[in-house]
Amino acid sequence: MEAVEKKKRKRLRNIQPSDVILLVMTVLLALMILLPFLWLVLSSLKTNAEYYAQPSPFFSKNPQWSRYTYVFVELSFWRYLLNSIWLAAAGVILNVVSSAFIAYGFSRFRFKGKQTVFLIMLLTMFLPAQVCFIPQFLMFNAYGWVDTYLPILVPQIFGSASSILLVSQFMRGIPREMDEAARIDGANRFTVWWRIILPQSAAVLVVVAISSFLSSWKDSMGPLIYLRSESRYTVPVALMFFQAPDQNSYLMLLTGVVISMIPTLVIYVALQKWMDKGIYVAELK
Repeated sequence: MEAVEKKKRKRLRNIQPSDVILLVMTVLLALMILLPFLWLVLSSLKTNAEYYAQPSPFFSKNPQWSRYTYVFVELSFWRYLLNSIWLAAAGVILNVVSSAFIAYGFSRFRFKGKQTVFLIMLLTMFLPAQVCFIPQFLMFNAYGWVDTYLPILVPQIFGSASSILLVSQFMRGIPREMDEAARIDGANRFTVWWRIILPQSAAVLVVVAISSFLSSWKDSMGPLIYLRSESRYTVPVALMFFQAPDQNSYLMLLTGVVISMIPTLVIYVALQKWMDKGIYVAELK
């Protein structure tokens, strides 16, 4: 016990004033970030009278847990969640695989016009997405793809410029000796990519996957433009139906927003270790 007490005292003596200030600032920043989410959850549990009261109570005396059941079951919010989950999952797979494949070509192959093509790809990052809405809609409408998920998924096959840039920069840091050793053993280019490059790039690919999932999850313009059937609506489009002028619909909207946050929180908590590692390694590269 005396040894433990001595260690504690030694640690306390090693604490610098700057450490205390940094800890206080971190706690305050965390509270500032978490407070809006806490307000959102608590507000979704209030009655109409409590929410619109002046001043509104911080905690509800009669939490409306039944509102979550009503939104999830009676309003079929589960269907919109499933649509968003599978659409985001499919988009993640297409974007990660295609971005990794294209990045492999830019990082490992030498061909005429490579720098020009790479520069053109980077320039697309500065092109506002709104500029492409009308020509893309006319093209997909001519294909008969409106009211399907194809206009949302097909562009993912070609990857995204930001993902390709991040992955290609990471792959350039992988020693080429690994490729050459695999080639000597008889592996072809695809085998090198699949068995050597991809496992080495797992951390940065997780970062790309999470970024792609969040981008697809919060996308409202694509589904709003191309989807017509209510059974195909995603969560962002479904939340628009809760924005009616009556008071009760606004609380329904808050409830739907809280429910829609759950999958993203689960994804982040489950992959936080990989995400932190990927960001750290990508910065080193």
